Amino acid sequence: KAVSPQAPVTNWFLGDDFHHNGVLFLNDSFKFMSSFGVKRPQPITPDKGPKSLEYPIKDNYRFYLEGGSVKELKDKYFQDNIKFYNDLFAHPDYDQFWQDRNPLPHLTNVKPAVMTVGGFFDAEDVYGAFETYKAIEKQNPNATNILVAGPWFHGGWVRSKADTFGDMQFGTPTGEYYQQQIELPFFNYYLKDKGNFKPTEAQIFITGSNEWKQFDTWPPKNVTTQKMYLQANGKISFQQTNNTSFDEYVADPNNPVPYQGGVLESRPREYMVDDQRFASTRPDVMVYQTDILTEDMTITGPIINHLFVSSTGTDADYVVKLIDVFPEDTPKYNGKLMAGYQNLIRAEIMRGKYRNSFEKPEAMVPNQKTNVTYSMPDVGHTFKKGNRIMIQVQNTWFPLADRNPQQFMNVYEATAKDFLKQTQRIYHDSYIEIPVLK
Repeated sequence: KAVSPQAPVTNWFLGDDFHHNGVLFLNDSFKFMSSFGVKRPQPITPDKGPKSLEYPIKDNYRFYLEGGSVKELKDKYFQDNIKFYNDLFAHPDYDQFWQDRNPLPHLTNVKPAVMTVGGFFDAEDVYGAFETYKAIEKQNPNATNILVAGPWFHGGWVRSKADTFGDMQFGTPTGEYYQQQIELPFFNYYLKDKGNFKPTEAQIFITGSNEWKQFDTWPPKNVTTQKMYLQANGKISFQQTNNTSFDEYVADPNNPVPYQGGVLESRPREYMVDDQRFASTRPDVMVYQTDILTEDMTITGPIINHLFVSSTGTDADYVVKLIDVFPEDTPKYNGKLMAGYQNLIRAEIMRGKYRNSFEKPEAMVPNQKTNVTYSMPDVGHTFKKGNRIMIQVQNTWFPLADRNPQQFMNVYEATAKDFLKQTQRIYHDSYIEIPVLK
């Protein structure tokens, strides 16, 4: 009668859990498999089960960097004892192994009412929730198919009040609202014939403005597509220019950009919304921002990155981050300086060799300009009047994502000597395509 996929897992190569656009999510996959992947004792009892790996270096960044390549880490800690990691290494590209594990094409002939629930800040499966909803919608046009998305971490809609997340404040317990005003009425109506629940296609909590909005479609149709061009001197322009210049810098995988500031023992879920000022000062992170916004701007839906780049190497990764920059008069929060805060709203990584095909990787031609286009998971956020929009572009995101040797090869065969410095260029005809709510 009714089903509610919540934080559903879909594609383990393109966006959920283990890879994003072909890039291994090293931190999560290694930690998860170090306990979940090991052989279970028989029988399993409460005091006898898989134990997590005892990390010899507590600093998360140092542990992975000093551990070497992902192959060297596997050989040292896993050997061939974890079957899924062996399979992962055996299938470096989007081949039949990964395609067969993608449930999306099989979401057909759907009969029950479906309410897919996901969090915009779900570090594990933000991709899966939106793609599950979209697949059902496309393949079952007559089905009752509902999407709910809010400012939540993985399961945050039932695991917390969800009135805050990291340094973000929502002004209301969004988790309680979801449970009482959406989930309970949904199941009461479809399972018990109680109430007068009227399914709204998409119920979305918009951060920034901190309000629930209802939409007849998702992504909404009443949007205008705008392009943010990455310009010289760190500027963003909403108008195309004929500027063919570029920003040039050196990316060194042996000194990778961390995904969060400070010393961390494990990956915190709050990295999804963390202050990015730690990264914006690095010479290998390109920073672009708009002028101060003169009116609110609400983005609803997926974001598409159109990068025009070149490298002295034959492969590179590209990370794009969408950031909300707070005004200088923003008051402190819990004693923390919020003036000029760079609030991460969405970030995603793409491996250059997959720019044309995830099944058939292609080397980049050294020093030749090429297009790397990819989408980022959906966003529901208002950039308030007085704020700025910032884009950061970088080539490493460590140890969240594994390092690219910056040469065309099977990354799972790389050793420490294979990681090379390369000179990267970001051309100023690059742009970020955003859906702005009318």
